[in-house]
Amino acid sequence: MSTKPSLTNISLISRVGFITFVLFSFINVSYVQADEYHYKNILIGTKAIGLGGAFTSIADDMSAVFYNPAGLSRAKLNNSASLSTFAWEESNFEDVFSNDADFARSSFSIVPSFLGTGKNTDRWHWSLVFAVSDLSTERNFSKVETPFLDPSGSVIGTQTEFGNIDLDNASYELGIGTAVNMTDTWSFGGALIVKYKQFETVQGSGISLSIPNQSMTLTSGFNATRRLKDENVIVSPQIGILYKGQQFSWGLKASQDVSLSRNFSAVHQINLSSFTPLPPHVTASSVGEITGTKKQEYATNVSTGVSMQFERVNFSFDIDYYSNVDVDEYSVNDFHPPITRDIESVTNYSLGATYRLNSNNLIRFGIFTDNSNGKIDLSLPYQRAEHINMLGYSISFNTNKFGFPLSVGAYYKYGTGQIRLSDIRVVENIVGLPLYPASDNFDINQASKKNIVLYLSANF
Repeated sequence: MSTKPSLTNISLISRVGFITFVLFSFINVSYVQADEYHYKNILIGTKAIGLGGAFTSIADDMSAVFYNPAGLSRAKLNNSASLSTFAWEESNFEDVFSNDADFARSSFSIVPSFLGTGKNTDRWHWSLVFAVSDLSTERNFSKVETPFLDPSGSVIGTQTEFGNIDLDNASYELGIGTAVNMTDTWSFGGALIVKYKQFETVQGSGISLSIPNQSMTLTSGFNATRRLKDENVIVSPQIGILYKGQQFSWGLKASQDVSLSRNFSAVHQINLSSFTPLPPHVTASSVGEITGTKKQEYATNVSTGVSMQFERVNFSFDIDYYSNVDVDEYSVNDFHPPITRDIESVTNYSLGATYRLNSNNLIRFGIFTDNSNGKIDLSLPYQRAEHINMLGYSISFNTNKFGFPLSVGAYYKYGTGQIRLSDIRVVENIVGLPLYPASDNFDINQASKKNIVLYLSANF
């Protein structure tokens, strides 16, 4: 008996094909801002990077504006620069395709991360700093080919599942800070940081079915793309206090991000093709655009840290607490996931050590957590959420051999967890046809993420 499909089979194939699409179209409708679920995206500052961020009780260079502005009064140098930072990030989503294949995302960027200048007096210090805390570009495409079966289980063609992500993400921070020495051991400071964040992506996915017939090759398929752009201006006031003793130091900082403005836009295109006519209620082609200005609320941050000196070794330890944020999830319309979200409370820890080799050279080590603030809420029908806790390690070598402080270092972060991508159901809502199989785990998948940063810094 011939395995070529008859016209009767074609009708069944069309129906089965559309109902059993298993692909990662979640990528196309997911609003994914790089590391929006993590507070320690890219560490800032020469010493702070080497110590894994355990810098609140040290804070003696220009990056104190971000870690503890009270430390500016203890800054020994008036200028600081991170000349080049090479950042690589990879994420892996498990069992994305219908053959259980994973989808890996990766990006590489060169980031001029930090530049600061300031002025010391006997009692006061002021500083002006500029940081690029994120500047990433991603271009990824992946596909798999699998046999296409008729209802009896016979192979009658091929199906190609594919997806792509083009992403450009940028985050710039401009801050000014000042500090005063109240006594020989106590200082107080404040800072105001203005942040500009821009996220833009074009993401798409789909499937193509190909079935050879006696006289022709029948093709059918589905393709969906979405272009997202989100711009935010945020202001962050900060205050800090620092006790600096001979052997022991303690620092405390508090800050609050406040959204000043936001512009959000999304454009989608969805196209279906079928061997046979689709039901009248099905939208086979859809093009739409939505915009919004709803501001996201942000967490309050309180950080405290201690450091102790033991001959050649200095140990520092920080605790960073970020409060939870409960909002009424706001969607621009019924065909889009919420553009504001709840944020879980998070506590991160960092432990750093500085070992002085000789009068010119020293080494810094650090270990730190970068826990996720993502909250998976099964009561939301359309949700994009991530909960991946990460652990990081840092190391740097620092020398004055060339007449000025020079640092070369790196840090690595890795973590596993869960992602929920129920916003794929938005596509089904627009089309009016179940394009994805019913989920028995609320669209929750396992995922992993890792990040490597190399940097060269100089103070002058």
